[in-house]
Amino acid sequence: MASKMPAARDPQGLMISIAQAEADQYQKPLRCMYCDAEVVLVHGHARQVGETTVKVQSFFRLNVGHEHAPECRFNTVGQIEIIARASDGNLIAALENNRYELRLLSLREVLNELRQLSSHQINALDDVGGSSKEKIYVAAEAKLGAYINSAKRVLQVRAACESHADIEQALTLVFDGVRVPWKDFYFDDMDYFRCYQRHRLATVDIPLAIQGTVLSIRAVKNGLFVMNLVRPNRKTAGRDSMDVVQVSIWSKDPNAFADYKQNQSVVAFGMWSSSGPDVTLNPKVESPIKKFINYHLRLWPLLRSQVCHG
Repeated sequence: MASKMPAARDPQGLMISIAQAEADQYQKPLRCMYCDAEVVLVHGHARQVGETTVKVQSFFRLNVGHEHAPECRFNTVGQIEIIARASDGNLIAALENNRYELRLLSLREVLNELRQLSSHQINALDDVGGSSKEKIYVAAEAKLGAYINSAKRVLQVRAACESHADIEQALTLVFDGVRVPWKDFYFDDMDYFRCYQRHRLATVDIPLAIQGTVLSIRAVKNGLFVMNLVRPNRKTAGRDSMDVVQVSIWSKDPNAFADYKQNQSVVAFGMWSSSGPDVTLNPKVESPIKKFINYHLRLWPLLRSQVCHG
């Protein structure tokens, strides 16, 4: 169980960057930056997501049959242990055999409390004693924000893994006592259609994490700002139409997406909403695809830490 790595060490202990490895400017064997585990280069490649070409970056990973030292920062189990020690036990609880569980019900309750705080803060200064109330709300938000930051750190560990299997043996997901598979919580752009379907059919709404590539960031009417992720599509039974999942993240804060730019990988988590399908016409009149059937997943983050680099 290990993370993707941005650099490695050669037999002399010199740091080897991905660019050097891609140019074959190194001696074998390569080892982890922080321990003696042997690693290899995985070359990047381009893949098509809908109408967008996405570049998958090169990275180093463990060689077959090798493991990171327990204290290595690229050891997934070790990273989860560090996060758990710094987190509230109501969110990440210790189990037996160095395993932990992330309690999604606690995360949902925190998000609901933050939503209530947000609405209270709007009116706090209009009330008698409003300044004192505002201080209480800010203090409460800071405490709840610590829960969100712990969840964000967990998701950053998952984003650095090659698959769910790299993290699920260390961290189990649970909602109200029921185990939730990682594949039903964390979705990448190859799984947006299933994410949409599960969200629409769910009888209980749980927090979800969606990973993707930034397609655009723009201001829209009414002082709103939106980050759109690259949109996967699929053919329909009709020859002239295409299904499209549109994942978007919204904010009233003009600086909400200042740390991000087009083509970067991001992870956003929280209580998503879904709508659709609706139909838009294809502006490319010469295309055999005349219309798009759109399925929407939207997130309104309550804290900026609900979005992070992936």
